[in-house]
Amino acid sequence: MRGLSKKHENTDVVEDPQVAAPATQFWAKFSLIYAAGVFAAASIGKIGPISGDLRSDLGLSLDQVGLVASSVTATAAVVGVLVGLGSRRLAQKPLLLVGLAIMAVAGALVSRMSDFGPLVAARLAESVGYVIVVVAAPVLVMSLGEGRRRTAALAVWGTFLPIGLALGSFAGGIVASAFGWRVWLGAAAAAIACVAVVVAIAVPRREVTTPESVGSGGHDRFTLRGFARPVALSAGFATASAAIVATVTMFPSFLQEVFDVPAAQAGTLTGAVSLVGVSGGFAAGWLLHRGKPVSQLFIAGVLVPLGATFAFLELGGVSMSLAGALVVAVTNELVVAAVFAAVPMVVRSTADISTTNGLVAQLGSLGTLAGPPLIGLVVIQAGGWWAVGPALAVPCLVGVVLLRTSVRPSSTV
Repeated sequence: MRGLSKKHENTDVVEDPQVAAPATQFWAKFSLIYAAGVFAAASIGKIGPISGDLRSDLGLSLDQVGLVASSVTATAAVVGVLVGLGSRRLAQKPLLLVGLAIMAVAGALVSRMSDFGPLVAARLAESVGYVIVVVAAPVLVMSLGEGRRRTAALAVWGTFLPIGLALGSFAGGIVASAFGWRVWLGAAAAAIACVAVVVAIAVPRREVTTPESVGSGGHDRFTLRGFARPVALSAGFATASAAIVATVTMFPSFLQEVFDVPAAQAGTLTGAVSLVGVSGGFAAGWLLHRGKPVSQLFIAGVLVPLGATFAFLELGGVSMSLAGALVVAVTNELVVAAVFAAVPMVVRSTADISTTNGLVAQLGSLGTLAGPPLIGLVVIQAGGWWAVGPALAVPCLVGVVLLRTSVRPSSTV
């Protein structure tokens, strides 16, 4: 990684130059790891399109279906950092395969359950596999190469969640309507199993080097003091997660209530906005590959509350609201992608990368859980949708500050 002082050169992934992959091989292997993340994230969105079927066939209430849908992120929200800490000394490729295997088996069990309790238990088991995947996969990406190529790949990795959510929503609607919800859940589990097999065959088992091999001077021990920058990065990521989830959660209701948009159309428009927002992640990868400092990309976060202001403006019409929502989605995803690219820049040692990924996953999940109800409470107290933008202003600005201060001044792509 060019531009790093010798003091911080241990944050790079070191590999034998004689086995460094050409660009085509690098991106082919990255695509397989990326697919693992996308199919894992699809497990979050796969319940939405069959929620009505679950209520009618299994007699579940609306809040029970909501718990079934969200429980797959429970482990990440509670013990993400512990999973990352526990995986510091483990080989990442086998760990990724274990996570995918757990998701495949648990997902198959979910497709066979008929009662609420066992259904939630199977989803919680699925959540264990999910957090393992999101912790191990980015570390495995780092082992494929270094420099700007690696940084761009990590930025693209940051788009796995919205792509996976869209895949789960769209594919679930099509397959479930044609063959039933049990077939859809079984097919989703089988798809993860297939991805695991391909990853096992095609992705090399090259690991991030241990601190001892790069002269870290004993920085391999976990210390709270050494995690100030990762905590700042993860806290900033939590504000970004809270902002985008709060926006996409409330936007359909806003369109229905203010502009009388039918529920189905409001949901479709919101899904389209989220999908277009993924372009921000790919834009971040392109900018970082061209040498743009990651700290400058974080500044885009100040546009999120501005976009939200126009998105929830009751006087501008549907077109203005959609334009504002697109600003939120694109800029937020750009920031999210930059967060994943910045992970190697905020750690003192490569041994801390897995722990940092776990911390990012945990605080991001907490932001996802806390954002919608907190912003919704502000809207209720303020008595109008206009309050969404101002309510997001403080956390987003604090988040930008945290993200920019998390990156070492000497760290460049």
